[in-house]
Amino acid sequence: MASRGRRSGALAREDEPRRDERAEQQAPAPQGPVLPPPPPVDYGVFMQGLVQAMQMQAHTQAALQAQLEAQDGAIDVAWDEFVRLFRAKFVPEHVQDRMEQEFLSLAQGSMTVLEYEARFSELSKYAPHIVADERRKTKKFVMGLKPSLRTRLVVFYHRTLDEALSATCRPEGEMEQYLEEKKASQKRPAATFQRQDKNKVVYQTP
Repeated sequence: MASRGRRSGALAREDEPRRDERAEQQAPAPQGPVLPPPPPVDYGVFMQGLVQAMQMQAHTQAALQAQLEAQDGAIDVAWDEFVRLFRAKFVPEHVQDRMEQEFLSLAQGSMTVLEYEARFSELSKYAPHIVADERRKTKKFVMGLKPSLRTRLVVFYHRTLDEALSATCRPEGEMEQYLEEKKASQKRPAATFQRQDKNKVVYQTP
């Protein structure tokens, strides 16, 4: 019995190398070429490329912003041209002539400066040959003011209508009110003014 056990142990030891060989033969071989390890990173070159990419992004964003602003300007011009063509086609010529004459003879009279400016801006659309020149438009506005205001302004040279308005409203304490209502009027086209008390002017949309 002892000799038989020793013989079985010897046979088992002889079979172990054979099993190892079979396992190696059955193991799948690696497929494809073996890639070399990645090269070391040059952080100086990496940071330089990152800075260049950020600069390129900034230039691209600036160019896009300039293009959008140019498109906005083109939209404004196109709208003004549309209004002009619409008025020429659908507003009778005699009405346009009457509104132009009213603009040419417009004077402040009993209106406040803000009421006069609102009426001036509305009627000026019918006299584009005058308002196209900022100097002529400003002169027309000043000459339509009350004599007490006009004589105070004619001694100064005002290049724009806003400058003349600023000088006119400042003595009356209305400049801050004018600026607020000017912003509001841009959101409410064709609005008119109605005075309710001495220090308050409100809009009334027809």
